[in-house]
Amino acid sequence: MRALVRKVETPLWRSDVRFEIETSSESEAVVIAWADKHPVAYDVVSSSKSKAFGLGASTYIGWAQRGKEPAAVLARLAHLRASVMGFKVHPRCALKDFWTWRARFTLEHFRDRGFTGGFVQEHCVWADGKEYPRHCTYLDLTPATLEEVLDHFVAWCESSNRYEGRTRVTIDGREARSFPLPASSLPPGTEIVVVRTRARRKRKAGG
Repeated sequence: MRALVRKVETPLWRSDVRFEIETSSESEAVVIAWADKHPVAYDVVSSSKSKAFGLGASTYIGWAQRGKEPAAVLARLAHLRASVMGFKVHPRCALKDFWTWRARFTLEHFRDRGFTGGFVQEHCVWADGKEYPRHCTYLDLTPATLEEVLDHFVAWCESSNRYEGRTRVTIDGREARSFPLPASSLPPGTEIVVVRTRARRKRKAGG
């Protein structure tokens, strides 16, 4: 018997934009090629500027949320690419285009002046007359695109489960858009309690 030594060559793919990003996985090589064509993607996933897809964003799997090693960066890039291309949308998800738009919006506007993001939430009054939070997600925005972002968010809320008792939409707890309170959505005489951040107001439905 003799011992044999064989050399095994492992192919590596390295980014032309971020030289520290490399992989031996063909599937991850596809992600690198995509990111090299869209260099802004590296900036999106490597900083906390984007609340939807940036460093620490809850949209990513736990171990990849804040890691700065190549494997974590690649995991975030893969998720962002899949979102942009519509691969991350569940078949039963309402208004599927909303999630694709969300990702493409971040890539398109990331370098715009005033780019930021926040926790966007819908608030509705239910049959008991009290206001409760409902749909929510993190969205990126700019001062110039605020109304566009709110329009997309409200459309998603309505497509998922329309409810006439919507009172307002907040961004990081601050009211960004309000809606007339439709008394027709509640039984006559129901006391409506709208709980604001610093105020508590009561009024009669239909009054």
